[in-house]
Amino acid sequence: PFRGKPLISLGLLLRNEANTCTIEGMDTASTNTATNTTRVLDRLAAHERVAAAVALEFAELEASGEWAADGAVSFSAWLRHRGRLSHAGAREWQRHGRFLRRFPALEAAARDGRLSASQIGFVRNACRPQLEPIMHEQQDALVEILAGLDAGDTQRACHVWHLRATAIIDTPPPVERERSLRFGADSTGAIVGNFVLPGQAGSEFAHAVQTATTWDGADDTRTSSEKQADALFEIAAFYNKNHDVAGTPRHQPHVELSLDASTLHGMPIAVDSEGNVVDPVATDTTLCHCVMHQIQRHEHAVLAYGRSRYTVSHTLFRSVAARDGGCRFPGCDRPVRFCDAHHIRHWRHGGPTDHDNLLLLCSRHHHHVHTHSLDVKLLPGASVEVTWPDGRQRTSRPRGRPPTARAA
Repeated sequence: PFRGKPLISLGLLLRNEANTCTIEGMDTASTNTATNTTRVLDRLAAHERVAAAVALEFAELEASGEWAADGAVSFSAWLRHRGRLSHAGAREWQRHGRFLRRFPALEAAARDGRLSASQIGFVRNACRPQLEPIMHEQQDALVEILAGLDAGDTQRACHVWHLRATAIIDTPPPVERERSLRFGADSTGAIVGNFVLPGQAGSEFAHAVQTATTWDGADDTRTSSEKQADALFEIAAFYNKNHDVAGTPRHQPHVELSLDASTLHGMPIAVDSEGNVVDPVATDTTLCHCVMHQIQRHEHAVLAYGRSRYTVSHTLFRSVAARDGGCRFPGCDRPVRFCDAHHIRHWRHGGPTDHDNLLLLCSRHHHHVHTHSLDVKLLPGASVEVTWPDGRQRTSRPRGRPPTARAA
């Protein structure tokens, strides 16, 4: 309980009777006869009018300094302690009350319900400090315009107002917004980092991740963050396969791995060009579809550096693509441009590089098959059967064949 004289009067009396909370002044009889939707909307409007009054009283109390009598170091701290608000909640009440107090027309519209709290929020976001003189001149006209709009149209109208108001004030030349990307490998070889992407860059990134995010059906147990990480992997792999910089066929990225032939029949131990040991699953996946050089060594001396050869030739890849039409993992609809050729019987286990031992898998599902040691079979008719270690099975059908003419 509060001690001493209350520092604020909210003008709101609550009465608790039979576990029902009512607001004095509401027409109970009319409410009882109204439909549920009308009653809810009426109560929402009443709540927002009261909230506007409370925010203004907060602003008045903050300006008076009376809150300091409790020994609080700031009004925000007083709200957190005495009002049991979160830091974010206290700051929001403060900003809302201060804004309404500066603009009488907006204050009146919030008090009488012509503008909702969300509409006031859109106006506040559009009105940067340097635009406040223009808002003082145009607030009455703006209220008339916004009073008849819904939230979406209000947001667009406020954005237009912001653009036009910004165009007529003297502003310094625009400063290019901060952007940064920092990343590196941790002790396990995983890439970690942080980034800042403003404006259009941030929008493009968010849209790309959303577009690349997949759902594998009821068996998909990945968290949201794991799905987004997989999506970022897909984006990087897609760019590496389809960029226009000179490279290998299909513009495969130049990632150089070195491994000794003696490890091919067990766990493939490879190192990259920096001397870092590469995860065996990543090595296995790379071996499915890459360019190879056979190097003959004697101790540390290189005796011969063989000609390059493709594990899957460009012609063979096109042949498999014509059959599969995209990723063959059950439930995945990634097109050919996202895919690698996967050896059903692994290449390093003696699997042949031919049409019947290859199928297309997108980058994520290619790694998934190798990581979880899934059993993949190419059945008659080119259907694919995938079996998990726990016995679950799923199938997919090829989709590379073009439609045929229907029989008359």
